[in-house]
Amino acid sequence: MMKKTYHKHPQRLRIRLLRPLAITFLILWVGTMVLITNNRVDEIVTRVRMDMGSAQSRMDEFYNEFYERNLENGLGVEAKHIMSHFLSELSTGQVSQMDGGMALVMRAGEGYAESQLSWGWGYIEGPEVGQRWYLTLDEGLDDQGQLDLAQWITHNREGWDYTVNSETSSAQGGEKVFARVTGVERPGYEILVQRIEIFSNGDTVDTMVETEAEGPGETWDFAYIKVQSVLLPPFGSNGKDVPINVERRLSSFREAQNILHMEMISPGQWLGDRGTFVSGSYDDQGVLRGVSTHVDYLHAAQQEEKVLYLSSAVLTIFVLMFLSAKLSKEVLLPVEELSKNVKEGRSLMEGPIEELNTLGVAFEQAKKRVEEELERERSFTRSAAHELKTPLAILRAHAESAKENINPLKREVYLDVVLEECDNMANLVGSLLDLSRLESGLSLSMEEVDLAALIKEVWFSMNLHVEKKNIKLQWDLEEGYFRGDPKNLHTIVSNLASNAISHTPQGGTIKVSLFSTKDQVIITVDNEGMNIAEEHLEKIWTPFYRVDASRNREDGGTGLGLAIVRAAVQAQGGSCSVTNREGGVCFQIVLPKSIRS
Repeated sequence: MMKKTYHKHPQRLRIRLLRPLAITFLILWVGTMVLITNNRVDEIVTRVRMDMGSAQSRMDEFYNEFYERNLENGLGVEAKHIMSHFLSELSTGQVSQMDGGMALVMRAGEGYAESQLSWGWGYIEGPEVGQRWYLTLDEGLDDQGQLDLAQWITHNREGWDYTVNSETSSAQGGEKVFARVTGVERPGYEILVQRIEIFSNGDTVDTMVETEAEGPGETWDFAYIKVQSVLLPPFGSNGKDVPINVERRLSSFREAQNILHMEMISPGQWLGDRGTFVSGSYDDQGVLRGVSTHVDYLHAAQQEEKVLYLSSAVLTIFVLMFLSAKLSKEVLLPVEELSKNVKEGRSLMEGPIEELNTLGVAFEQAKKRVEEELERERSFTRSAAHELKTPLAILRAHAESAKENINPLKREVYLDVVLEECDNMANLVGSLLDLSRLESGLSLSMEEVDLAALIKEVWFSMNLHVEKKNIKLQWDLEEGYFRGDPKNLHTIVSNLASNAISHTPQGGTIKVSLFSTKDQVIITVDNEGMNIAEEHLEKIWTPFYRVDASRNREDGGTGLGLAIVRAAVQAQGGSCSVTNREGGVCFQIVLPKSIRS
């Protein structure tokens, strides 16, 4: 069994109560926040699926209403670029508040048009003047390049994107601003961007982006240009007052993009993590239109609920402190009052807390038992001193007389008295030692004992006293074995026998019985003689207690016999009692039975 250890320095009850209370509140708070977070995750998942469904519907509308018409109008490859820019704008702002990403793809002829991370378009002569050119940036930008471009746009834009419009700047009386694009021209008025520079009145103001795209570069000066990125804050923000984790959003978009690519290669075979969803429409040739999203739902839920976390934590701490103060008033004050009273030898038994009242009653009972025990010890000490005082006085008187010049025969009588009193004192001290050993909880040597034979042996050793008083003995002994301590059992039987013989009148009868029940062995000694007054029945087991003058040291006893019997019986887990009957007294000893054959 593990031994419980305690702090070297005891803690105040206030602290010991506060600790489990705080742990309980912490567990309740954490459990509640987990449930709320799980519910928020479910809500976010539902919103994302709705956004995907909405994007899927808009893709279907664009395909039916614009893409096919653009093909009929002979736009050819340009129709694919238009579709790609539409998909890119459709993914802009989607699930961005969750730092998530949405990728879209639509079949265009023999290939696919995909949403991009960064893209742009512009007019060389002015807004909506002449041919629109489509700027491709993703092929020449790695992740760090995408982050740098998004940061540049965020710091220089005034709305959702970055726009250069030379007509607007001139009309407002400012410097003439234009953008110089260096890149590789592709079919359908597409430019694979290598560098974009911003000029004012012919001087370079800033370089927006420089990519790693390879190929023979050409240069175009655009009077109007617009560059966008899905890594920017939500629509309507100036990019400076809405926090967004650009790195997390980039990672989410890449994950959604990769899963969509896998879906295009092997429809239905993709393996994404728990934050990725993909949906779309298919035909015999594979993916026709597809949407995939990736969101760290747990992080998104935690971000949305962080105000609730903080406010509920503050409220929990406030309630904890309030209840702690309440406990201090309702529980600790009565405890402290009880402690104070106990120090003063009193206890509170009518306080507001039932358990403390019970503790107070227990204290009073323990106090009473201690006082009774002390009184018993004092009485025992007085009685022992009184019992020793008489023989000591006799010893001294006869010893002093023996010193005088007296008749030798008389001196011999005095010496006999001295020796007899020494024997009496030795018997008394021996009895005191036996009683002390029994009451201190001696270790018993248990073995199987023929109890009937032991009883006969003890009584036969007292035949001289029995014959001297002409006492008739009657036996009713059940044969068998009992597990007990032989020496202890001998003490019980011999002291009962001495007591019975001592108080049985001349020519009286003593009946000794031994019988057993299922669990007990019972010994009775029934002797004729005077009854014991009812008020003395329970007291006769007390050391040195004598009912009347007939029970004194003149009978040869020490006054400890029955006290020794009770202690010996209790040492073996038994009980003893005495009852009056007509013309006599019956002593009964009950012992628990362990083994009997």
